[in-house]
Amino acid sequence: MVDHMLLKLGNYLRILGYDATWETTIRTHELILRANREDRVFLTRNTRLVEQYPAVHRALVLTDMNPVTQLHHVVKRFDLDNTSFLFSKCIRCNRILEAVVDRNDIKHRVHPNVFSRYDKFYRCPCCDAVFWKGTHVRDTCCKLRLES
Repeated sequence: MVDHMLLKLGNYLRILGYDATWETTIRTHELILRANREDRVFLTRNTRLVEQYPAVHRALVLTDMNPVTQLHHVVKRFDLDNTSFLFSKCIRCNRILEAVVDRNDIKHRVHPNVFSRYDKFYRCPCCDAVFWKGTHVRDTCCKLRLES
């Protein structure tokens, strides 16, 4: 469970293929209760967490402001595999992506240049977004200092 201060970190965790969730419309108090109910680690930058909110069963307080550094701290702290599941989740809704079996099914949904350059496409079963492993994958891996 990612608090409001760490949304970019949440996206990066999803890029690595991990189950990261947040809810921007509810208060931190409710996020903590939900994290406890769902047996999630609560990720925050709030150093006064213990003083201000209900008890958190499992939490990690990150002090660095840089989301990439935060990601590397979380990966190290929880010994996460940061390459095996890259780009396997929808960054919008946290669902596991499904391979598009017949690429013609999504032909009308992507730019013709993209369709002609890539063979494999993926679709989110929840929001129906279409993904492919284009240059953004390499660029993101470089930014996050990961192997693609």
